[in-house]
Amino acid sequence: MMDKYNITEDIFLLIFNTQKEIAKTFLRFQEFYESPKFRGKIFSLDDFKKWYIVNSPQGKKTGEFTYYSDWNGFNIPSSVLKPFYSGKFNPLTLREKKILKIFSKRKDKFYIIGVHRESKNIKTFLQHEIAHGLFFTDYNYKKEVLNVISKFNTKLMEKELMKKAGYHREVLLDEVQAYSISTGQKLENVIPQLSIVLQKIYKKYSEVNKVKIPDEV
Repeated sequence: MMDKYNITEDIFLLIFNTQKEIAKTFLRFQEFYESPKFRGKIFSLDDFKKWYIVNSPQGKKTGEFTYYSDWNGFNIPSSVLKPFYSGKFNPLTLREKKILKIFSKRKDKFYIIGVHRESKNIKTFLQHEIAHGLFFTDYNYKKEVLNVISKFNTKLMEKELMKKAGYHREVLLDEVQAYSISTGQKLENVIPQLSIVLQKIYKKYSEVNKVKIPDEV
């Protein structure tokens, strides 16, 4: 089961009941967007599973495919859906088809975020995902955030994001700001002063964009 909400005019939230359900639904969308191996590439679930077992932290430890229990929040820009609509990822799963159907009438630029009800820190994960949404949909927010980040040395934070979380280089600054704002998530090299400044910016633009959090969260 999945519920859809408007966080802002251009940011849509999908809330799933379970972690496994959300991870299965978002996997190929998310990894097409930010995987260090598969960003911008067409791939099958089997291709991804083989790579993830060998390259993810938990996969290396267990020798198993742990993606469905590794991730709690998801976020993708609307541009990610295009190759799925055009048939490049066929055959699609029923979950992927459902996502495409939900947003089929929306033709302009927007952002999709997702969390699940099994999470004990759902508000923290939601804040993290909303930060991604604002970074993509609000030019002034992104400009102000990047200006602040440029004044700090975030190399250790970026290195940790690549090594532990497996993000593509292209999305590192977006992840730096999201992890800085949502400091409840585990990251050793978060910069406290950067977090303080970015959290103020996040609060300001949440008000500007009239961010609406569902009552159930």
